[in-house]
Amino acid sequence: MNLDELSEWLAACYDLARPITCRLVRSYTNDVYAVETPGGRFVLKLYRNGWRTEPEVRYEVALLRHLSAKGLSVAAPVAGKDNDAVKMVEAPGAGRRPAVLFEYAPGEKPQPPFTPALYVAFGQAVAQMHELSDDFDTEHMRSPLDLNHLIDEPLALALPLFEQADDRDFVTHIAGRVKDGIHALACEGLDWGPIHGDATLDNLHVTAEGEIVLYDFDSGGPGWRAADLQGWAAADKAGYAEKRDAFQSGYSGVRPIKPVDLRAAPYLTIAWDIWGIKIDLDYRILQQGREHTGEYLSEQAALLRERERTLLRG
Repeated sequence: MNLDELSEWLAACYDLARPITCRLVRSYTNDVYAVETPGGRFVLKLYRNGWRTEPEVRYEVALLRHLSAKGLSVAAPVAGKDNDAVKMVEAPGAGRRPAVLFEYAPGEKPQPPFTPALYVAFGQAVAQMHELSDDFDTEHMRSPLDLNHLIDEPLALALPLFEQADDRDFVTHIAGRVKDGIHALACEGLDWGPIHGDATLDNLHVTAEGEIVLYDFDSGGPGWRAADLQGWAAADKAGYAEKRDAFQSGYSGVRPIKPVDLRAAPYLTIAWDIWGIKIDLDYRILQQGREHTGEYLSEQAALLRERERTLLRG
């Protein structure tokens, strides 16, 4: 549907003041629209077929409602006139797609310079999210972010597409090394539960009072909590140590960090890289043709070689 039709659909489904204007912000795994009304701003997300099923979207909505009810600052889903936050939209050529209207997160995206104080607050917010979701329970299922989802399924898609045998062999090698590492650490008691899945500064706002508001839980689900630490615990770049330590200080002030979770961070960083290859192939790269696919996979193999050198020494 076009933007005018989308505005009319929103008016029919939600108690929103007119006029309603929509603007496409991003189209990748989902189509994300900024929604403006006289009563305030919202964000509409139309989930792509093949990315999220209706039950998986309902899992996300249930988790956000759970966290919001417990006092965590999140961009919560908005109930429609029928009191249901999940709608099914008929999209031309795409079939029925789940859709959710979210509150617009108060505050603004953080801007550089990113101070240690910001990372302390960020760590506190992620720890609160983990702490408050320990007792989360729902009938709705979302695929767990386990080794099958993060590594086996991406490899099944990607390996036949590599043009260079040495790249294919290396990706198989590093995937096996990561799986062995995560499996061994999981046996030592990696923290498991609902995770954000994409906990970065891109997915939060900071209010004028310095409060962190988390949003975009679309990549999350049941998973290893260490995955939400991956960027800070595994970073090996100049200037990151202070930010990593600040994040961990904020986190551990709310929820203890077990040594095994920090040891898992490098492996989970690479696991997320491998999962990202599948997402890119599915929603961007394959439609660009064989030549571009080959170039992309060659670049990803080079990235993974660098990851092994910097994160998995020895």
